[in-house]
Amino acid sequence: MAVGISGYAAYIPRLRIKRDEYTKAWGSCSAAGVNEKSVMGFDEDTLTSAVKVSKRALESASLPPEKITRFALASTSAPYIEKLLSGTVLVGVGIPNHAFSTDHTTSTRAGTEAFLAGIEHMLANPSGRALVAAADAPTASMWSPIEHPLGAGAAAFVLSNENQIAEIEGWSSYASEYFGERFKQRGDANIRDINVKKFEEGSLITNTTKAGGALLKKLGRKPEEYQHVVIQQPDARVPSTVSARMSFTDPQLATGLVSKFLGDLGAASTPVALAAVLDVAKVGDNIMVISYGSGAGSDAISLKVVSDRKSPFKVRAEADKKEYIDYVKYLKIKGAIV
Repeated sequence: MAVGISGYAAYIPRLRIKRDEYTKAWGSCSAAGVNEKSVMGFDEDTLTSAVKVSKRALESASLPPEKITRFALASTSAPYIEKLLSGTVLVGVGIPNHAFSTDHTTSTRAGTEAFLAGIEHMLANPSGRALVAAADAPTASMWSPIEHPLGAGAAAFVLSNENQIAEIEGWSSYASEYFGERFKQRGDANIRDINVKKFEEGSLITNTTKAGGALLKKLGRKPEEYQHVVIQQPDARVPSTVSARMSFTDPQLATGLVSKFLGDLGAASTPVALAAVLDVAKVGDNIMVISYGSGAGSDAISLKVVSDRKSPFKVRAEADKKEYIDYVKYLKIKGAIV
């Protein structure tokens, strides 16, 4: 049997800030199509989110943590520069210490990198089970427009050869060199860019369409054969631009366009969007996931839904449990003011 997803879950922090708060504070909001975004509270970080969402995914799969043989963690905003972050989460979840654990960082592509690492483990160890978690809350200077869309969220997936919700059909990748777009220098907690939108979008379009196009060719598929398409979401406008280049349509994008109400989730962008699609997808539906990380690279993954079983931890339900904050409180949470 092919490798597939046998359980999944999402976690969204409770706090939200609306686009209007940015408009009142700055006179505008540089987050195209984003109406509101999720915000981590004072007592949260990507590690606490990863532990929570990993436990939820295991519950969704009805699988005890001691059955996991591979754990992969993805994040671009973990609280440590040098430390085995996946080990911290592994212990928090109760996964055996001898399970192979890895960290996937430095790029918003990390979510699909971790996912593919889990797939490769399953192909090499058919009797094993992999758990993949992506938790992110990218940060930038509060005085930079790049900060406006940055949100927070997490998703996790159990990969196995049995009791599957969605089967992995294939994948393809593409990497290139694009210096100067979104990056974070050592010693700096904030991401930055050179603020040349056409340059950045050109890189994103090139890498995503190359990875997605290669996968379509590999599988002998056409864009119209997919019911759902997930594309990296630095905002809520860019995915439509990419999909149009690949002959996908806005209706195919609609279910997974979580950036409208959660913002840019960094390495968790495509994993959370995939979870949102799985929440509503029907048996037989085809799903295409295309990630992107500046620098630059993309992964494209194709899945087919094989069961109508859903996670009890749905993205929309998580998103609906919210508390709005104003911009002043947001600045306090971010440590910009006291």
